[in-house]
Amino acid sequence: MKNALIILSAFIITVSCNQNTKTEVEQAKQMAIDSMKNQAALEAKQMVIDSMKLEAQKQASIDSLNALNATANNVSTTSKVSAGGSTSTSNNTVASTPTVAKKKKMSGAVKGALIGGGVGAVSGAIISRNNKPLKGALIGGVIGAGVGAGTGAIIDAKNKKSN
Repeated sequence: MKNALIILSAFIITVSCNQNTKTEVEQAKQMAIDSMKNQAALEAKQMVIDSMKLEAQKQASIDSLNALNATANNVSTTSKVSAGGSTSTSNNTVASTPTVAKKKKMSGAVKGALIGGGVGAVSGAIISRNNKPLKGALIGGVIGAGVGAGTGAIIDAKNKKSN
């Protein structure tokens, strides 16, 4: 956005001096527009990257909770009855290597939605009309996610049939 403001201020100075030709003024306008579009595309890409990082952090939390649950299941309590009829309780811990919970594979529909959403958001921001890249990114992201999810679901169905 800073680049766009610098170019825009250069454009205003250029127009106010009235020493440049119309083509130079048009070039300055186009440079300002291109700079704003590039900035919007970078912001859209960063939004996608941030959402993917957040999703990875969520998955890491889930994995660590699953590992803790698996470790907790290895501890058992047993009761033994002695010959005199009294009951004694002891905690037996099973000495074994910690079991690591299997990572669930991401379904094709989810992969397709993530990839399609990212590509759609970037494309929508770049292609947007009326210089509204955020609106274009949102619309492109939603449409891309839908198409990607549908494609991934179709691929998953074909893979299930072949297995």
